[in-house]
Amino acid sequence: MWFKNILFGIALIFIVSGCHKTQEPPSPGPSVDFDACISSGDQSSFEIVTLNLEGFPKEGYQTIIVVRDLINRINPDVIALQEVASESDFNTLVGKLNGWDGRFYPINNDLWNLAYLFKTSEVSIDDTKTKLLFTGDSYAFPRPPFEIFVTHKSLGISTYLINIHLKCCSGTENEDRRRDASEKLDEYINSTLPSDPVIVLGDYNDEISGDTYESNVFYNLVSAPSEYMFTDMAIAKGSLLWWSYPSYPSHIDHIMVTDELFSEIDTVMVLKPEPCYSSWSEMISDHRPVELIMK
Repeated sequence: MWFKNILFGIALIFIVSGCHKTQEPPSPGPSVDFDACISSGDQSSFEIVTLNLEGFPKEGYQTIIVVRDLINRINPDVIALQEVASESDFNTLVGKLNGWDGRFYPINNDLWNLAYLFKTSEVSIDDTKTKLLFTGDSYAFPRPPFEIFVTHKSLGISTYLINIHLKCCSGTENEDRRRDASEKLDEYINSTLPSDPVIVLGDYNDEISGDTYESNVFYNLVSAPSEYMFTDMAIAKGSLLWWSYPSYPSHIDHIMVTDELFSEIDTVMVLKPEPCYSSWSEMISDHRPVELIMK
C-alpha cells in the first residue's frame, strides 16, 4: 500500500506541474488618440509640463498605456510629475517612451512621490545638481521639493526645475502651511540661486488669483513681479473651463519662473484630454496637464 501511495504522489506532482502556466505579462490595452484635443511640440521650443497623476498608475497597466499615448502626443521636453505611487510602474512607463529617461525619488507617503521625465534628444540633465529640498521641514513641505538642472540642447536654455506638491485642503492650518512654504521657497531662491533661472512647478494646492495677503497664500511671490511670474496667472483669473482641477473646480497647478526667464516665455496652457478620452478622471487623474512653452 505504501508503495502505491508513493507512486500516486509522484504522479500527482507531475500532473500539477504539467497544468501550471507561467503568468503572462498584461496585454497592451487600446491606444488612445489625443490628436483632436492636444497640439504637439517641436524642436523649435522648450516645452515643460507639470501633471499630478493621482497615485499613478491609478488603474494599473491601462493607465500606463494611456499616459504613454498622452506624452507621445504632447511631445514636450520635460515633465514634472506628482503622486507617482510606484517606482516600478514609473520605470515601465519610461521603457514604453522611446527616447525618454526619468528621475524618481521615494518619500514616506508612498502614493505621493515626485518624478521627472525628459526627452534625451532635446534635454540634458546635470545629475550633480539633483537634490531634495527642505527634507527636515514636513510642516511646510510634506513632500520635499525635487530640484534638477536641465539644458535644452538646441535653444541653449538652462534652468533649475523645482517640482513641488504642497499641503492640500482648506482650513487655516493648511493655508498657513502653504504660506510658510511660499515664504521659504522665496528665501531659498534668493539665498541659494539669486542669479540663476528657476522654474517652480507642480501641484501648489491653492489658487494664485487673490490680490491680498489674506486671500492669497502665495502673495509674497505674486507681489514681487520684478522677481517672479506665475506664467498661468491669466488662466487662474480666466474661465473655470480651463482650470487645472476641474472636479472642484479650481486652478491649483502652476508654473512660476524667475526674472531670468521672463523674456523666454512664449505660451502657457492647460491641456484638456477629456474630450478624447472620456475616462480620464476615472483612469488617469483628477488633474489636467499644464504646459509652458519657451522660445
